[in-house]
Amino acid sequence: MVVIEKGVAELRVVCNKEDLAGKVALAARIAPVRSTHQVHEGILVEAGGGEVSLAATDIELSIRTALAADVEEEGRVLIPARIFNDIVRSLPEGRIELEHDSSAGVIRLATRGNEYKIRAFAAEEFSELPELNPERSFTLAGNALIETVDKVSRSYSRDETRPVLTGVLINFEDSRVRMVTTDSYRLSIKETPLENEFEGSIEAIVPARALQEVKRIYGGSGEEGIQVSLTENQAVFGIGDVVLGTNLIAGSFPEYRRLLPEVFEREISVPRRELLETLRRVSLFVQRQNPPVPVSLAFSRGELEVMVRSQELGEARERLSASSDDEFTISFNPEYLLDGVSLVDSENVIFKFNESLKPGMIVPESEDGEEGDFLYLIMPMRDPYRS
Repeated sequence: MVVIEKGVAELRVVCNKEDLAGKVALAARIAPVRSTHQVHEGILVEAGGGEVSLAATDIELSIRTALAADVEEEGRVLIPARIFNDIVRSLPEGRIELEHDSSAGVIRLATRGNEYKIRAFAAEEFSELPELNPERSFTLAGNALIETVDKVSRSYSRDETRPVLTGVLINFEDSRVRMVTTDSYRLSIKETPLENEFEGSIEAIVPARALQEVKRIYGGSGEEGIQVSLTENQAVFGIGDVVLGTNLIAGSFPEYRRLLPEVFEREISVPRRELLETLRRVSLFVQRQNPPVPVSLAFSRGELEVMVRSQELGEARERLSASSDDEFTISFNPEYLLDGVSLVDSENVIFKFNESLKPGMIVPESEDGEEGDFLYLIMPMRDPYRS
């Protein structure tokens, strides 16, 4: 082991390399590789109280986490995230020493006879991060929250010119949470019951990226619950020793309830597994084509024909059983249709239709005939080959 001279240090700690590597990797995901403000490219390391905390932010999203350590000198320092993560990840297992030499402007890492010096930033310029306020937070079953995120994650927009659509509308009320996403071509709504009654009602538009990070962190945490705190302009999530904060998206979410037809002329049941396999096969004929080539669903009595026609590759047709009573044909973007069918978790998929150029709805099959807790509304396409 390299022995660091006990000179003047503003931070000196010894910790387990594997623990440190995991925490640095978490923080490094949030810190941008390139930023107009160099301070945002760093990870803030603070030592005190028998632990080391690490924090990072890109202004919109922030993260704070901690690990146990032997703290010889308390202090704080800002370390460039990318090189910090790369070095710590590549080091051998064992104990690792960190020391901030403020006079030289470097953070020194030492382990097993190896020593590294990284140029450090001024920690004073680092932004204040949102904290999880226990008095204004509530705890949800993590599986329930993540299941809800999964069901709506296909339908949010990736177009940054319409920020509101890049978010997830979340509503907590009574004993359930509802999430809604739309990219103007499809709409997903998922309601999930909560274990405890929720007092009042809270609604916010949370960036989809933040919820994806919550999902990823929760998946590797081993925790059962997720703490949530919503304020006027921020959402904060607590998962074990990780606190993730995000700015809420300002603006008005579309009046999605107006998009939902009150009645449907047709309700058709199709075996989910067979349909999913069929869609995957026929979609091979239209992959990566722009504009997208539609897939047509041609219903007749007791049967569904799934068909695509591509000028470049040819044509594919498959037939499978369906509960349809009359002839009806409608076409969709194959990617969007495949997404909707794959999100259904019942044995049969229920399609609800009116006219061929009106939105269709995909829902799970309900044993008791009651309205389910998930729906997927999808806009149709015009098929240039259909007469």
